[in-house]
Amino acid sequence: MKTIGLITAVALLLAGCDPLSVSPGETDSNETTDRIGYGGRLFDMWYDEVGIDFVPDNPETPLADGRGGPNGDGTLNDAAGLPLLNNGHSYRFKNLFGWDMRGDAGIYGHEYQAKEFVLPDGPLSTENADITRAEWIQRITSGAGSLPAYNDVLSPAQIEALVDYMLAVRDGSLPHPDALYTLSVDSPKGFVLMPGGDPALGHAFYEAQCAECHGDDASKIMFDNGEQTLGMHARYYGYAIAMITLAGEPGSNMGPQLDPDLSVEEQTTTLLNLLAALCDRSRYPRGNATDPEVPDNDPRCGAYLR
Repeated sequence: MKTIGLITAVALLLAGCDPLSVSPGETDSNETTDRIGYGGRLFDMWYDEVGIDFVPDNPETPLADGRGGPNGDGTLNDAAGLPLLNNGHSYRFKNLFGWDMRGDAGIYGHEYQAKEFVLPDGPLSTENADITRAEWIQRITSGAGSLPAYNDVLSPAQIEALVDYMLAVRDGSLPHPDALYTLSVDSPKGFVLMPGGDPALGHAFYEAQCAECHGDDASKIMFDNGEQTLGMHARYYGYAIAMITLAGEPGSNMGPQLDPDLSVEEQTTTLLNLLAALCDRSRYPRGNATDPEVPDNDPRCGAYLR
Protein backbone atom coordinates (compact mmCIF):
# COMPACT_ATOMS: atom_id res chain seq x y z
CA MET A 1 0.00 0.00 0.00
CA LYS A 2 1.12 3.52 -0.69
CA THR A 3 1.84 5.53 2.40
CA ILE A 4 1.78 9.32 2.57
CA GLY A 5 -0.26 10.02 -0.57
CA LEU A 6 -2.78 7.34 0.26
CA ILE A 7 -3.13 8.40 3.86
CA THR A 8 -3.77 12.02 2.93
CA ALA A 9 -6.37 11.04 0.39
CA VAL A 10 -8.13 8.51 2.56
CA ALA A 11 -9.24 11.35 4.84
CA LEU A 12 -12.22 11.54 2.51
CA LEU A 13 -12.69 7.82 2.29
CA LEU A 14 -16.12 6.61 3.37
CA ALA A 15 -16.58 9.90 5.20
CA GLY A 16 -20.32 9.63 5.67
CA CYS A 17 -22.02 13.03 5.67
CA ASP A 18 -23.66 12.16 8.96
CA PRO A 19 -20.76 10.58 10.85
CA LEU A 20 -20.87 9.40 14.42
CA SER A 21 -19.05 12.27 16.11
CA VAL A 22 -16.62 10.88 18.66
CA SER A 23 -14.40 12.05 21.45
CA PRO A 24 -12.37 9.99 23.93
CA GLY A 25 -14.04 11.78 26.81
CA GLU A 26 -17.68 11.19 25.94
CA THR A 27 -19.84 9.47 28.53
CA ASP A 28 -23.09 8.83 26.63
CA SER A 29 -24.47 5.44 25.58
CA ASN A 30 -21.88 5.22 22.80
CA GLU A 31 -18.95 5.66 25.17
CA THR A 32 -17.38 2.24 24.62
CA THR A 33 -17.75 2.40 20.83
CA ASP A 34 -16.37 5.94 20.77
CA ARG A 35 -13.37 5.08 22.93
CA ILE A 36 -12.50 1.92 21.01
CA GLY A 37 -12.94 3.78 17.73
CA TYR A 38 -10.59 6.46 19.03
CA GLY A 39 -8.04 3.76 19.78
CA GLY A 40 -8.45 2.42 16.25
CA ARG A 41 -7.73 5.83 14.77
CA LEU A 42 -4.63 6.10 16.95
CA PHE A 43 -3.58 2.68 15.61
CA ASP A 44 -3.97 4.00 12.07
CA MET A 45 -2.42 7.49 12.29
CA TRP A 46 -1.91 8.67 15.85
CA TYR A 47 -0.33 12.04 15.07
CA ASP A 48 -3.19 13.08 12.81
CA GLU A 49 -5.75 11.97 15.38
CA VAL A 50 -4.01 13.72 18.28
CA GLY A 51 -3.29 16.80 16.20
CA ILE A 52 0.33 16.90 17.31
CA ASP A 53 2.99 18.71 15.28
CA PHE A 54 4.90 15.59 14.29
CA VAL A 55 6.47 14.92 10.91
CA PRO A 56 8.38 11.60 10.72
CA ASP A 57 11.95 11.87 9.56
CA ASN A 58 12.50 11.00 5.92
CA PRO A 59 13.56 7.34 5.58
CA GLU A 60 15.36 8.20 2.33
CA THR A 61 17.89 10.44 4.10
CA PRO A 62 20.70 9.27 6.42
CA LEU A 63 20.03 11.85 9.13
CA ALA A 64 16.84 12.53 11.04
CA ASP A 65 15.17 15.50 9.38
CA GLY A 66 11.57 15.44 10.57
CA ARG A 67 9.85 17.60 13.15
CA GLY A 68 8.54 17.10 16.65
CA GLY A 69 8.79 14.19 19.06
CA PRO A 70 11.14 13.88 22.03
CA ASN A 71 14.18 14.76 19.94
CA GLY A 72 12.61 17.50 17.86
CA ASP A 73 13.55 15.75 14.60
CA GLY A 74 10.62 13.46 13.87
CA THR A 75 12.01 10.41 15.65
CA LEU A 76 10.84 8.45 18.65
CA ASN A 77 13.12 6.72 21.13
CA ASP A 78 13.63 3.05 21.90
CA ALA A 79 13.37 1.48 25.34
CA ALA A 80 16.87 2.70 26.18
CA GLY A 81 16.03 6.29 25.31
CA LEU A 82 17.97 6.30 22.03
CA PRO A 83 16.44 7.64 18.79
CA LEU A 84 14.94 5.11 16.39
CA LEU A 85 15.19 6.28 12.79
CA ASN A 86 12.19 5.89 10.53
CA ASN A 87 12.79 3.02 8.08
CA GLY A 88 9.43 3.48 6.40
CA HIS A 89 6.99 2.71 9.22
CA SER A 90 6.59 6.42 10.04
CA TYR A 91 6.00 5.32 13.66
CA ARG A 92 2.44 4.21 12.79
CA PHE A 93 1.14 1.11 14.56
CA LYS A 94 -0.63 -0.16 11.45
CA ASN A 95 2.77 -0.20 9.75
CA LEU A 96 4.72 -1.67 12.64
CA PHE A 97 2.18 -4.44 13.31
CA GLY A 98 0.43 -4.55 9.93
CA TRP A 99 -3.25 -3.83 9.36
CA ASP A 100 -4.04 -7.34 10.62
CA MET A 101 -1.73 -6.98 13.66
CA ARG A 102 0.24 -10.13 12.88
CA GLY A 103 3.56 -8.52 12.11
CA ASP A 104 5.74 -10.37 9.62
CA ALA A 105 3.35 -13.32 9.49
CA GLY A 106 0.54 -11.05 8.32
CA ILE A 107 -0.45 -8.99 5.33
CA TYR A 108 2.64 -6.75 5.49
CA GLY A 109 4.97 -9.70 6.04
CA HIS A 110 7.62 -11.17 3.75
CA GLU A 111 5.22 -13.68 2.15
CA TYR A 112 2.65 -11.06 1.15
CA GLN A 113 3.41 -7.33 0.80
CA ALA A 114 7.00 -7.70 2.05
CA LYS A 115 7.20 -4.42 3.96
CA GLU A 116 10.70 -4.12 5.36
CA PHE A 117 9.53 -2.11 8.35
CA VAL A 118 6.94 -4.53 9.77
CA LEU A 119 7.87 -6.00 13.15
CA PRO A 120 8.33 -9.76 13.63
CA ASP A 121 5.04 -10.09 15.51
CA GLY A 122 2.04 -8.15 16.77
CA PRO A 123 -1.01 -8.38 19.01
CA LEU A 124 -2.63 -11.11 16.89
CA SER A 125 0.51 -13.23 16.59
CA THR A 126 0.25 -16.66 18.17
CA GLU A 127 3.18 -15.99 20.48
CA ASN A 128 1.41 -12.90 21.86
CA ALA A 129 -1.98 -14.50 22.48
CA ASP A 130 -1.57 -14.35 26.25
CA ILE A 131 0.08 -10.95 26.55
CA THR A 132 -1.98 -8.97 29.02
CA ARG A 133 -3.42 -5.51 28.65
CA ALA A 134 -1.01 -4.21 31.29
CA GLU A 135 1.98 -5.63 29.41
CA TRP A 136 0.87 -4.14 26.09
CA ILE A 137 0.44 -0.78 27.79
CA GLN A 138 3.96 -1.08 29.19
CA ARG A 139 5.45 -2.08 25.83
CA ILE A 140 3.87 0.82 23.98
CA THR A 141 4.59 3.28 26.75
CA SER A 142 8.26 2.44 27.21
CA GLY A 143 9.20 0.64 23.99
CA ALA A 144 10.29 -2.94 23.41
CA GLY A 145 12.91 -4.05 20.88
CA SER A 146 12.17 -2.20 17.63
CA LEU A 147 8.82 -0.96 18.93
CA PRO A 148 9.31 2.72 19.86
CA ALA A 149 8.38 4.26 23.18
CA TYR A 150 5.27 6.43 22.83
CA ASN A 151 5.16 7.99 26.30
CA ASP A 152 6.61 11.24 24.92
CA VAL A 153 3.83 11.73 22.38
CA LEU A 154 0.75 9.90 23.69
CA SER A 155 -0.92 10.25 27.07
CA PRO A 156 -1.58 7.23 29.31
CA ALA A 157 -5.30 7.44 28.45
CA GLN A 158 -4.53 7.47 24.72
CA ILE A 159 -2.22 4.47 25.01
CA GLU A 160 -4.90 2.61 26.97
CA ALA A 161 -7.51 3.34 24.28
CA LEU A 162 -5.09 2.11 21.60
CA VAL A 163 -4.38 -1.11 23.49
CA ASP A 164 -8.07 -1.68 24.14
CA TYR A 165 -8.76 -1.40 20.40
CA MET A 166 -6.03 -3.92 19.56
CA LEU A 167 -7.18 -6.38 22.20
CA ALA A 168 -10.84 -5.98 21.20
CA VAL A 169 -9.84 -7.22 17.73
CA ARG A 170 -7.61 -9.94 19.17
CA ASP A 171 -10.16 -11.21 21.66
CA GLY A 172 -13.20 -11.06 19.39
CA SER A 173 -15.26 -8.14 20.62
CA LEU A 174 -14.55 -6.38 17.31
CA PRO A 175 -14.50 -7.97 13.84
CA HIS A 176 -11.44 -10.15 13.39
CA PRO A 177 -9.38 -10.03 10.18
CA ASP A 178 -9.91 -13.75 9.70
CA ALA A 179 -13.64 -13.15 9.34
CA LEU A 180 -13.16 -10.55 6.61
CA TYR A 181 -10.34 -11.84 4.41
CA THR A 182 -7.86 -14.62 4.05
CA LEU A 183 -4.19 -14.15 3.25
CA SER A 184 -3.00 -15.34 -0.15
CA VAL A 185 0.42 -15.32 -1.78
CA ASP A 186 -1.33 -15.37 -5.16
CA SER A 187 -3.22 -12.11 -4.62
CA PRO A 188 -1.64 -8.76 -5.60
CA LYS A 189 -1.91 -7.31 -2.08
CA GLY A 190 -1.90 -10.59 -0.22
CA PHE A 191 -5.59 -10.91 0.60
CA VAL A 192 -8.87 -12.35 -0.69
CA LEU A 193 -12.23 -11.31 0.75
CA MET A 194 -14.14 -13.97 2.59
CA PRO A 195 -17.35 -15.34 1.04
CA GLY A 196 -20.76 -14.74 2.58
CA GLY A 197 -21.21 -11.03 1.94
CA ASP A 198 -24.46 -9.72 0.47
CA PRO A 199 -23.79 -7.01 -2.16
CA ALA A 200 -27.42 -5.87 -2.14
CA LEU A 201 -27.24 -5.09 1.57
CA GLY A 202 -23.84 -3.51 1.01
CA HIS A 203 -25.32 -1.19 -1.64
CA ALA A 204 -28.03 -0.20 0.83
CA PHE A 205 -25.42 0.60 3.49
CA TYR A 206 -23.41 2.63 0.99
CA GLU A 207 -26.48 4.59 -0.08
CA ALA A 208 -27.38 5.39 3.52
CA GLN A 209 -23.89 6.15 4.81
CA CYS A 210 -21.66 7.24 1.94
CA ALA A 211 -23.52 8.29 -1.20
CA GLU A 212 -24.41 11.82 -0.14
CA CYS A 213 -20.73 12.79 -0.12
CA HIS A 214 -19.23 10.30 -2.55
CA GLY A 215 -22.03 10.17 -5.09
CA ASP A 216 -24.20 7.29 -6.15
CA ASP A 217 -21.30 5.67 -8.04
CA ALA A 218 -18.54 6.51 -5.50
CA SER A 219 -16.67 8.69 -8.00
CA LYS A 220 -17.66 12.15 -6.74
CA ILE A 221 -14.55 12.43 -4.56
CA MET A 222 -11.24 11.48 -6.15
CA PHE A 223 -8.17 10.96 -4.01
CA ASP A 224 -4.48 10.19 -4.16
CA ASN A 225 -4.08 13.03 -6.66
CA GLY A 226 -6.92 11.62 -8.72
CA GLU A 227 -5.53 8.09 -8.86
CA GLN A 228 -8.55 6.23 -7.49
CA THR A 229 -12.24 6.41 -6.75
CA LEU A 230 -13.61 5.04 -3.52
CA GLY A 231 -14.78 1.89 -5.28
CA MET A 232 -11.35 1.29 -6.77
CA HIS A 233 -9.70 1.77 -3.41
CA ALA A 234 -11.96 -0.86 -1.90
CA ARG A 235 -11.06 -3.27 -4.68
CA TYR A 236 -7.35 -2.56 -4.17
CA TYR A 237 -7.22 -2.41 -0.37
CA GLY A 238 -10.39 -3.85 1.13
CA TYR A 239 -8.75 -4.49 4.51
CA ALA A 240 -8.12 -0.76 4.96
CA ILE A 241 -11.71 0.13 4.06
CA ALA A 242 -12.95 -2.30 6.70
CA MET A 243 -10.89 -0.72 9.47
CA ILE A 244 -11.70 2.86 8.52
CA THR A 245 -15.41 2.05 8.40
CA LEU A 246 -15.11 0.40 11.80
CA ALA A 247 -12.98 3.01 13.61
CA GLY A 248 -13.24 6.22 11.61
CA GLU A 249 -10.72 8.42 9.85
CA PRO A 250 -7.82 9.89 11.88
CA GLY A 251 -7.77 13.65 12.14
CA SER A 252 -11.34 14.12 10.93
CA ASN A 253 -14.81 14.20 12.46
CA MET A 254 -15.54 10.81 10.95
CA GLY A 255 -16.02 8.32 13.74
CA PRO A 256 -17.17 4.70 13.67
CA GLN A 257 -19.75 4.18 10.94
CA LEU A 258 -21.46 1.07 12.30
CA ASP A 259 -24.41 1.09 14.66
CA PRO A 260 -22.93 0.58 18.16
CA ASP A 261 -25.81 -1.73 19.05
CA LEU A 262 -24.75 -4.31 16.46
CA SER A 263 -23.21 -7.52 17.71
CA VAL A 264 -19.70 -8.35 16.54
CA GLU A 265 -21.20 -10.87 14.13
CA GLU A 266 -23.51 -8.19 12.71
CA GLN A 267 -20.63 -5.72 12.45
CA THR A 268 -18.58 -8.29 10.56
CA THR A 269 -21.43 -9.04 8.20
CA THR A 270 -22.06 -5.34 7.56
CA LEU A 271 -18.40 -4.74 6.70
CA LEU A 272 -18.28 -7.76 4.42
CA ASN A 273 -21.50 -6.66 2.72
CA LEU A 274 -20.02 -3.22 2.02
CA LEU A 275 -16.78 -4.65 0.64
CA ALA A 276 -18.76 -7.07 -1.53
CA ALA A 277 -20.83 -4.21 -2.92
CA LEU A 278 -17.82 -2.03 -3.71
CA CYS A 279 -16.36 -4.86 -5.80
CA ASP A 280 -18.92 -4.01 -8.49
CA ARG A 281 -16.91 -2.18 -11.16
CA SER A 282 -20.01 -1.15 -13.09
CA ARG A 283 -21.90 0.36 -10.18
CA TYR A 284 -18.76 1.96 -8.66
CA PRO A 285 -16.60 2.55 -11.74
CA ARG A 286 -13.11 3.87 -12.35
CA GLY A 287 -14.44 7.09 -13.83
CA ASN A 288 -11.63 9.58 -14.39
CA ALA A 289 -9.16 7.88 -12.05
CA THR A 290 -5.62 7.49 -13.33
CA ASP A 291 -4.85 4.14 -11.70
CA PRO A 292 -5.82 1.08 -13.73
CA GLU A 293 -8.94 -0.80 -12.74
CA VAL A 294 -8.47 -4.23 -11.23
CA PRO A 295 -8.68 -6.74 -14.11
CA ASP A 296 -11.13 -9.56 -14.65
CA ASN A 297 -10.36 -12.47 -12.35
CA ASP A 298 -8.41 -10.28 -9.91
CA PRO A 299 -8.46 -12.46 -6.78
CA ARG A 300 -8.89 -9.75 -4.15
CA CYS A 301 -12.66 -9.47 -4.47
CA GLY A 302 -13.14 -13.16 -5.14
CA ALA A 303 -16.61 -14.02 -6.39
CA TYR A 304 -17.85 -10.49 -5.62
CA LEU A 305 -16.00 -8.96 -8.57
CA ARG A 306 -18.39 -7.66 -11.21
